[in-house]
Amino acid sequence: MHTITKNYLYNAAYQLLVLLCPIVTAPYLSRVLGAENLGIYSYISASGNIVITLSQLGLYAYGSRQIAYVREQGEQLTGTFWELLLLRAILGGIGTGIYWAYGIWLGNGYGGLFWCYYPYILAQFLDCSWVYVGLEQMKPAVLKNFAAKLINVAGIFLLVRSRENLRRYVLLLAVTALLCNLSIYTQLRHYIGRPVRCPRQLKRHFRGAVALFLPQAAALVYLQMDKVMLGWITGEAQQVSFYDQAEKIISIPLSLITVISTVMMPRLANVYSARRQEQLQKLLLEAGRYGILMAMPMMMGILVVARQMIPWYLGGEFEQTASVMLILSPMVLLNALTGVSGKQYFTATDQTKVLLAAYGVAAGVNGLANALLIPRWGCMGAAEASVAAALCSMAIQYAVLGRQLEIKPMGGYVLRYGAGALGMACVLWGLTHGMRPAWTVTLMQIGGGCLLYGVYLLLCRDPAVQAVKKLLHRKMKNQEPEEEI
Repeated sequence: MHTITKNYLYNAAYQLLVLLCPIVTAPYLSRVLGAENLGIYSYISASGNIVITLSQLGLYAYGSRQIAYVREQGEQLTGTFWELLLLRAILGGIGTGIYWAYGIWLGNGYGGLFWCYYPYILAQFLDCSWVYVGLEQMKPAVLKNFAAKLINVAGIFLLVRSRENLRRYVLLLAVTALLCNLSIYTQLRHYIGRPVRCPRQLKRHFRGAVALFLPQAAALVYLQMDKVMLGWITGEAQQVSFYDQAEKIISIPLSLITVISTVMMPRLANVYSARRQEQLQKLLLEAGRYGILMAMPMMMGILVVARQMIPWYLGGEFEQTASVMLILSPMVLLNALTGVSGKQYFTATDQTKVLLAAYGVAAGVNGLANALLIPRWGCMGAAEASVAAALCSMAIQYAVLGRQLEIKPMGGYVLRYGAGALGMACVLWGLTHGMRPAWTVTLMQIGGGCLLYGVYLLLCRDPAVQAVKKLLHRKMKNQEPEEEI
């Protein structure tokens, strides 16, 4: 487990930076650029993500999984990398054409901003971090992401000074992403050799990527189309901005949980390829335990802090964002659960049909719910549609997962950690309800929540806490944890 722990800590450190960056920049941007400009950026970003997903198929997840399968086989590893890189380049050229067509015909008059955003699109086509994920060598990719975030934060405060600087803001984020993605190519020579044969497996890789892409395309509908449909249906950039800001705040706690899926999927794929079923189940349950342990207090915490956080954090113009946050709060737990089933187990074991069914139903539910709810309730209707879609996806995935593995302990985890999180939320609400919105109140709520939940875990002698204590004890004695697999 040493490699998993190390990779989790690398990614967790980066996610802490991801958590801090919007905390620092969001209040500044909400006041300097305003709700309308941020809504325009959200529309362009969501549109670009749709094009990236459609044109790159499922190559990121497929590539990291295939690298995990062959990482101990030097020549095959090199051949697989160059074949996948060539396929990404071909699809990237097609994606570029799709992007410009989209910007011209569906750009809502923001053609110039679509031009500015293109370096970000190109950066995703050239990204090679999937190699490091498959190799379970996260350090180069994490350092690249660190650099990008720090440059973005510095650039925002230095270059974005008024509502006329929206184009500068878009270009800053896009160019930074491109330069940082190019920078990690210099590390590849330590793992990948020069191509020694012509690509022979492009068709097989293409079919494998398409198999993973179909579930992703369905998931895209309810992960990205909310903002696009908000823009289409309401015609109000502010509604898109309210929803997008709430989603970004919800994603802050989620980022620490999704790290588990990032570092666990390659290990599960490697164990699956070695046909070690018992070890596979053990790893999956442990991932589920830690995901639920973190998700429950974060979900409850959002319910407590939302109303008193948004007025001082984003300003009075974004008051409706608090209501959207309350509706979206269950997404923290739902995404943690589907991260275990979908992003880890079904992806690692190549069961894309299950994901396609789950995401397809969820996409249908989301599209219908958006069409019905957005005209009446705007951004809050879009939030309700997202939660309904995520709930459907989770239910389908766990219905199948329960027939393949013993997952009853997961229900126990939800009850155990849910009880502690609910008690924490009730105490915090009783102590802070009625206080005027201020950063000191939010800080007190977050700090008090961590303390109360931590005490609950210690009093329960929770196994996860005991495992962390043992790990820290070994580190203090300079002992390396034993590698289990």
